[in-house]
Amino acid sequence: MTKEEKQKELEKYRTLNLATLDYYIESSMLKIKTEDFDSDQHYKSLKPLVEENFEKGRLTRLKQWFRDLTEMMVENEDFEFNKFIKNRTGYDIDIHSKLKKRIERIIKLEKIKTEDEYRDILNIVNNLCQQPTLEKPKLDLLNSMLLDFDNRIRTKK
Repeated sequence: MTKEEKQKELEKYRTLNLATLDYYIESSMLKIKTEDFDSDQHYKSLKPLVEENFEKGRLTRLKQWFRDLTEMMVENEDFEFNKFIKNRTGYDIDIHSKLKKRIERIIKLEKIKTEDEYRDILNIVNNLCQQPTLEKPKLDLLNSMLLDFDNRIRTKK
């Protein structure tokens, strides 16, 4: 990696980390406040550390921080995060690529086999329903798969 490429990556991950911290601070669902802990103050206190790592050229550390900071959004399938980052930073990232690959595999088979797959498909359907451009054929297929799984589960009980 050239010096210019590294600098560009450093800037990218500084921007992504700072925006991710803003996401935590601005999201009412991600707030924790007790006698001993205030999530807003915690995330604000991390911003100078992001800047310090940027100034010291610690690209690996900034990338790891981004993975760590976005882990909850991946686990909770928070699709709003990608939109937030795109609007805030201009970077078009996809922290849900593994989920999308799982969904593509399920769609290819046209059958939901497990409850985990069911939850994944249900989350995708919920997300698709909130999109301004509705992908009706895909939505119809996914709903049909959900119904089929529901029917199979009911008949087993």
